[in-house]
Amino acid sequence: MLFAALVTAGCGAGSASGADAPKTDDRGEITQQIYRFYATMEDRQFDKLNTVLADGVVVKTPFGTTTGRDKVIAQTAEAAKQEDRAQHVVTNVLVDVNGDKATVRAFVDQLIGSSKTPQGKMGPQPTTTVSSLMRYEATKTPDGWRLSHIEGDVLWAAQAPAGQ
Repeated sequence: MLFAALVTAGCGAGSASGADAPKTDDRGEITQQIYRFYATMEDRQFDKLNTVLADGVVVKTPFGTTTGRDKVIAQTAEAAKQEDRAQHVVTNVLVDVNGDKATVRAFVDQLIGSSKTPQGKMGPQPTTTVSSLMRYEATKTPDGWRLSHIEGDVLWAAQAPAGQ
């Protein structure tokens, strides 16, 4: 569950000016890849992570380091089995592009819970909330931008009392 939270992020774009400004909308493409990263997890379409992650992607979490796209996808799919529903809110995305490499920083809030509405409640409520400061590296490939490094620091974590 926390692995999926830490492998999370993306929204908005940083700014550049003058000669350092990319000729295309690289920042937008990279930001969209981060959004896709989380959307594939929320939609449980893990096979689509092949279009988001680089072959040799490295993911660092408090639980350890995972290297390689296939291993990251397998671990993410396994972690998601513990979750009935998850939502990722990505904010304050800053993208710095340098040629065919980029660094990204974003805040990601992950809300995890059941899809069942408790009696007397308006809708389902998250049982776990994790807020992280995420850092990504992206690499431009012949197929477009791919995330090549993902790591994050948990800033906040909360669990609802049992029975809610």
